[in-house]
Amino acid sequence: MRLVKIDQVDERHAICVVVAVFLVVVFAFFCFDLAARMQGTSGYVADETWYVISSRNVLRDVFGVQPSYVDSEGRHNYTVFFRSFSALKEDNERFRDFIRVRFNGVVTKDYEKVAALSVATVEEIDRDAISEIFPQVKLIQSGYWYPDVSGADTYMNAEHPPLAKYLIGISMLLLGDQPISWRLPGIVAGALALLVTYFFTAKLLNNEVAALLVFPLALTDPILRAMSSVAMLDIYVAFFLALSLWFALRRSYLLSAVFIGLASTSKFTGLFSVAALFLLMLVRKAGVKKTILYPFVVPFLIWFGFNLPLIVKWGFQGWIGEIQTGLRWFLTSRPPGPAVSDPWGWFVNQSPFTLNLNPDVAASVNPAVYLLALVSLILTPYIAYKFNRDSIIPALWFLLTFLGYILVYILGNRTMYSFYAVTLSVMAYALATVFLFYFLTFLESRSK
Repeated sequence: MRLVKIDQVDERHAICVVVAVFLVVVFAFFCFDLAARMQGTSGYVADETWYVISSRNVLRDVFGVQPSYVDSEGRHNYTVFFRSFSALKEDNERFRDFIRVRFNGVVTKDYEKVAALSVATVEEIDRDAISEIFPQVKLIQSGYWYPDVSGADTYMNAEHPPLAKYLIGISMLLLGDQPISWRLPGIVAGALALLVTYFFTAKLLNNEVAALLVFPLALTDPILRAMSSVAMLDIYVAFFLALSLWFALRRSYLLSAVFIGLASTSKFTGLFSVAALFLLMLVRKAGVKKTILYPFVVPFLIWFGFNLPLIVKWGFQGWIGEIQTGLRWFLTSRPPGPAVSDPWGWFVNQSPFTLNLNPDVAASVNPAVYLLALVSLILTPYIAYKFNRDSIIPALWFLLTFLGYILVYILGNRTMYSFYAVTLSVMAYALATVFLFYFLTFLESRSK
């Protein structure tokens, strides 16, 4: 009888894993389809403008490499930057003729805010030949054309940590510098975040079938699909925080701290979970040294390590200056622009951030999912006392991440955007599933 029961458990486990992987693949497919259809402005969707060009510039100026882009007509694409607008005006016609005759090319884009031209050539450009004939050309950048923004060729997005931009840059190098390549790492991060959330919830509840509730919650929540389909930073934070939850549940606090460090190295908002890990280790009496060392020192070392290439490039003092500027930016309101929303307004879709038009994509949520998560959060002390002490883990990560946003708001940054909520999404799905599981268990017990 025992062998039969074990076989049944193994079969159920296998079926649940297959279903989970299938649903994750479906999610990734829909994200890929959406990512392929979004055109944005000159190919850039929303804040991709800043993250993609900084990824490209970091590749060139920090690591000494440039991605390439061969378009559907087989042409090599470049953006050529001149030293000034007057230099561009002086060389404009002669340069166009030179590109046409020497490289069988054509100018594909003129710029108003930066002294540059984008060109597409049948033959690869000879940089030395151009520099010799046109000394006013300061940079020839291969790859997808730049957006028309001032300082595009030098912008490094230093106000944000570098890890996600490294990942975007690696994808551009391996797959070609084009929109779908920028977005593919985010699709992978979003899909894996969903899969990790399922495994986390299954272990938390010790019930693989009930954990499948994560999927209808996630698949009906527009923000996860939207933010997984664009080359922005927050989905990487969500992915690494999901892994930090998983290892915290397994009491692998060092690895949980490592992934909080990776989240923080993608965007500073990952730091909010430092307090969650600290409180969890305090409650579980993990030892004084570890309780101090893991949540605070380990994430810092991870963050510092990924910043080393920038320190080498800028020098230590220059890097410190950029960090100080970034922290001031983090705590300061932006000029008027995209629709802003208060942190508590994210859960009811107050002014959702528009990412793309045609197809219409906005960073909106399914309010029902977050209402269930908030109810679960409120009931966590009861659930932890009565049923499952580990239910405090998603509650701590959700609560302290949200309170981190509130703190930033109080400290002066009133221009907050709805897409920030995706960093709460994986905790929300776990919390909502916990509530539904114990609520349905309660109803079942009452009916007997």
